[in-house]
Amino acid sequence: MPLFRDHPIRSTIAGKIAKPHDNVEPSLILEAVAVAISAGLFLTKLMSSLRKTHIHLHEEIVLTIIEDAFHLTQTSVAILAISSLMFLVTMHHRREGQLLTQTQEEMVLICGFGLFWIAALLAWRASSHRAGDPGRGGELDFATAVTGRPKEPAFTGGIRPYPCSADDIYCVVEDYTFCKRRIETDVMKMLMSDYEVSLVNDSMQEFYVRFYGPAETPFAGGVWKIHVELPDQYPFKSPSIGFMNKIFHPNIDELSGSVCLDVINQTWSPMFDMINIFEVFLPQLLRYPNPNDPLNGEAAALLMRHPKEYDAKVKEYVQRFATKEAADAATDGNDEDEDEEMSEMGSISEGD
Repeated sequence: MPLFRDHPIRSTIAGKIAKPHDNVEPSLILEAVAVAISAGLFLTKLMSSLRKTHIHLHEEIVLTIIEDAFHLTQTSVAILAISSLMFLVTMHHRREGQLLTQTQEEMVLICGFGLFWIAALLAWRASSHRAGDPGRGGELDFATAVTGRPKEPAFTGGIRPYPCSADDIYCVVEDYTFCKRRIETDVMKMLMSDYEVSLVNDSMQEFYVRFYGPAETPFAGGVWKIHVELPDQYPFKSPSIGFMNKIFHPNIDELSGSVCLDVINQTWSPMFDMINIFEVFLPQLLRYPNPNDPLNGEAAALLMRHPKEYDAKVKEYVQRFATKEAADAATDGNDEDEDEEMSEMGSISEGD
């Protein structure tokens, strides 16, 4: 075949320097370089689009950028190698000075080199993944081999309960450390604020907060004892709260104190903290009740049909059950089931 007989590598080995044909124009060289660069950039962007990483911890951004840069560099080198081979073959085996006139043998060599690179890349990624997790070698899929990362679990909406795959033990450890540090930070903010906070058994994940009804509402002057429990995944999973003493409100269960906080369920983000709940969410809930999504049907019906009677009953409950003495006397023992007194404002990943 003329391809292998006249190939420049063969000539170099034989001590000869291969020269292109005399009819090769400089513009064709620039054209070939432009094609090689364009192909490299296109395939580099294509490979990078496969690596859509959801980052929730700012400490991981630098590591992710370094890893992405490494893989993109590897891909770029391979693409440039393919383009260089195409350039050499084209320059030394062209017909009538045309760029895209490769023979069948030349195209076979170019395609074979490209397929070999793709197979080697997938095999290397697969072996690296199995070496890190021997028990999951048979579960490797195409996306895992191409991106170099384990396949993430299916996701239906909201925020992810974790900032990384559960298979990544290093990320899980970092996530746990971040969550623990975030819990301590947010609770310290509450302790240093104007709110009265009482820790349960000196735990940073369970405490009581004294909450006052917002001014210019029927709840003004009321005092409630709010039970707060932070999950281990906080702030990626929102806290649980419950009213310990009674309150008359369409979106709060009268017996258990469960709270229907659709706004938090739909919009909770790790950027929120406990101060937001007590300064924004709860006051807004008391100011603007939603009778269309009630936990207390009587309060919802009264609000829609007789607003003045609703206001009067709210004030009656405030006088009877929302005094400072009533809030101090409220304990977990007043309810038969502790789970009922907690409202799961809950992980957004679980939905309403």
